[in-house]
Amino acid sequence: DRDADWFILITEHGACKGKMAWRPQEKESLILDGEWATYHGEREFKFSTARLNIPSNPRDQLSYVCKRTNGLGPAAEELIWAKYGEAWQDVKSGDVPRLSGKVYERFRLQVETLIEKSEEARVVAALMGKGATINMAQAAWEMWKLETLGVVNANPYRLAELAGYGFRDVDGNIRKSYGIADDDERRIKAAVVYALRRLTDGGDTVVAWDDLYVQAAGLLRGHEGLITACTKALFEEGTLKAFAE
Repeated sequence: DRDADWFILITEHGACKGKMAWRPQEKESLILDGEWATYHGEREFKFSTARLNIPSNPRDQLSYVCKRTNGLGPAAEELIWAKYGEAWQDVKSGDVPRLSGKVYERFRLQVETLIEKSEEARVVAALMGKGATINMAQAAWEMWKLETLGVVNANPYRLAELAGYGFRDVDGNIRKSYGIADDDERRIKAAVVYALRRLTDGGDTVVAWDDLYVQAAGLLRGHEGLITACTKALFEEGTLKAFAE
């Protein structure tokens, strides 16, 4: 996988080795799928998939179900939570306005979907809780599957890579919910890469530095010095290629 890197994770249970599309932070709790093996006399775990172990958030799950139920809006969602809290799945038909008849049947169907597709629903609900639309969250799941939360938590601007989305879709409530400051290196780099993509939409593969700089500065509304430094870092990482001429 060209988008994955090889990692050796040191844990209290021993060394774990495998490929990941994101870099975990120290002391993050992960769920690894694989098997134990012995290498040079040392026991190690070889994993094929890795995902963040983030507990399900009942409030996010309720929002996920309500937004997928035709006929229910934010007001009904708030009433359900106010009345039932974390036991919201126990709500009965007619307990809150609009939640009856066909609407209640659709609501229960979405609850069943949540249970049956628990992992996907958990990831989508978590992203929606951070400000992503349901379509963006589902697109992220389709791209990264079990690694979605790890990829996005490490760098929310990876969401700008999704088809139909861009820098500005992430640079509002989503990046704020992840605590990314205006001058965060991830934000600056994302603006540079997105600016390059816009400049090459017409088929060009090389652009002038002055044009790239102006586009990125327009997206960021400043931070000119950081643009230069972060672009240099992108060259050094191999993300961008520079030509002196």
